[in-house]
Amino acid sequence: MKRLAFSTLPCEGWSLDEMIALAQTCGFSGMELREGEMWGISTEMTLNERIVTLQKFEQADICITNIGSGVCFTGKAGDKEQFNNFQKIIQLAHDLKAGGVRIFLGYFNNRSDNLVPVIPYPELVAQIKMACDYAADYGVEVWIETHNEFATGRLLRKLLDDVDRPNCAVIYDIIHPLEEAELPSETIALLGSQCVHVHIKDGIPFDDPVELSWRYTKVADGEVPIASIVDQLEQAGYNGYYSLEWETTWRTELQVPGMEPSVIFPAYVAFMREIFHNRMK
Repeated sequence: MKRLAFSTLPCEGWSLDEMIALAQTCGFSGMELREGEMWGISTEMTLNERIVTLQKFEQADICITNIGSGVCFTGKAGDKEQFNNFQKIIQLAHDLKAGGVRIFLGYFNNRSDNLVPVIPYPELVAQIKMACDYAADYGVEVWIETHNEFATGRLLRKLLDDVDRPNCAVIYDIIHPLEEAELPSETIALLGSQCVHVHIKDGIPFDDPVELSWRYTKVADGEVPIASIVDQLEQAGYNGYYSLEWETTWRTELQVPGMEPSVIFPAYVAFMREIFHNRMK
């Protein structure tokens, strides 16, 4: 199975050599690199450091699928600082031969009783167009994650059409549309060929009805129909990576013994291989 990847998000403080070694041991062929010095790569790297880093991945035969940036556009004036950071990350992605840079849109609001500002939609579209045009000069794609106010295919389809840039694509994080009660079949149909990367995770709804997000679990222990989603994606012609995004950095429910990458990563590979094995029967 040559299409399994993982986000380096839970590998905070590790060296790149340690991350690559774990990938090889577990059987991953791709890694999406979280940007930041604590994750082994950053926009502050010298050109020589970038060359050495790329060589490490090429020698290990591991694809850098994308750069997982924390850039978040809202269409407001504060996006100027975000855009300045985005430009640096695009340059880093170019130097590391990553296919895309992940961005977020909107506000990270997990509760319905929290008020967040209204997003000025025309300004947001203009911001994304500018980002895509900048990235195109470096041969890099802009990958919007299904998250926040744009978690669903329903809303992203309109946005993608309005942005109308060939290098604008989507990371389908499979849990977030479900949190918005959108069925995977709807999301997959609406995103179409612009779905270029998939984040795999699992979870169950919180008991508290004002919680907008789900409580995360080990893969295969929750209510996300992962096998069905994979089957639907494959039938739709998806040929990208299935990347485990293990959010121990943000999720307290995962910050307990038995949830370490050394435990979770090999279990994920085995789980996904079983899914593809069953599809071949």
